[in-house]
Amino acid sequence: MLENTEFAAECAGYSSMPVSQSYASVAIEQQQVSLLIAAFHRSQRAERQTRSLHRLASLWPVALGVLLGVYAPLLRDLAANSAPWAVTILFPFSVVVGERGLNLSRDTAQALGQFLLFAQFPLEGLLVRIMLKRRVDVVHVFSQVTFMHVFAVLYLVLVSGSLSQILMS
Repeated sequence: MLENTEFAAECAGYSSMPVSQSYASVAIEQQQVSLLIAAFHRSQRAERQTRSLHRLASLWPVALGVLLGVYAPLLRDLAANSAPWAVTILFPFSVVVGERGLNLSRDTAQALGQFLLFAQFPLEGLLVRIMLKRRVDVVHVFSQVTFMHVFAVLYLVLVSGSLSQILMS
């Protein structure tokens, strides 16, 4: 059987008729619009990636706090070996829990002190991140965290009676 190749191009979806100018311009315009949409989506994706990187980079205080929290027992041992008062300054919250004025059982005070030993630096890192997110400069953030430690140490001095011993001497 002989094949008729004359109509094969039309059967494949190609027309042998000439295309009008308006049809060609509409097709070109559709192609340009689709390219513009693709470029817009690429720019949106790039903006989302930079925003997510900025959010990830803003977590550095928490990451530093977690890292210091892992090494907190080692830091406590180093501070206890060098000077006993250094433990009170570095980890005042775990020392505050051990005070008799809180009326905690010995086991509860010890467990809570151990928890605060590990949790103090990550919580302070979270506090620093929250303050930095509110556009507070680093000097004020450092001073606020330092004042937290100073007030905890002052509380320990007042509760333990060390201040009266110092004043009586």
